[in-house]
Amino acid sequence: MENKLYRSTTDKMLAGVCGGLARYLSIEVVLVRLFFVVFTLLGGVGPLIYLVLWLILPEEPGSVHYYPESQPGGEGKFKAKVEQMGDEFVNAVRQPNQKSIRYIGITLVLIGLYFFVKQLNLPWLSWLNNNVLWAVMILLAGVALLVWGIRKGKGNG
Repeated sequence: MENKLYRSTTDKMLAGVCGGLARYLSIEVVLVRLFFVVFTLLGGVGPLIYLVLWLILPEEPGSVHYYPESQPGGEGKFKAKVEQMGDEFVNAVRQPNQKSIRYIGITLVLIGLYFFVKQLNLPWLSWLNNNVLWAVMILLAGVALLVWGIRKGKGNG
């Protein structure tokens, strides 16, 4: 069976890019999303890569907006793709995924708490800086993925 790269229509938060990449690479979608978050925070290229993939990857076959590769390339194909991207973004904003809302909310609370604590200028928190924050975030993400993998493994065995 041929493994092709498509945007997922079932496992998506915005456009299905991460879900499609995860299926193509046979890895968990959480790892792909984490990859995009890390690239966004480290260099800011995450959203650019995501937008490019959103634009060039077709949706998986069987979806409402699926355009076969063999379709004659009309002049309006790019325009239709951009309009489709706009429609998908509007739908994601109007009817957001509940998991997305929860993750975004938790992230915003943690970021706000971090900046609030930094502004207090407490002498006993002088060790708290961005390097420590990155180390803690990576450590927590690794522990969370390990625990998640162990729990998932116990459920299958």
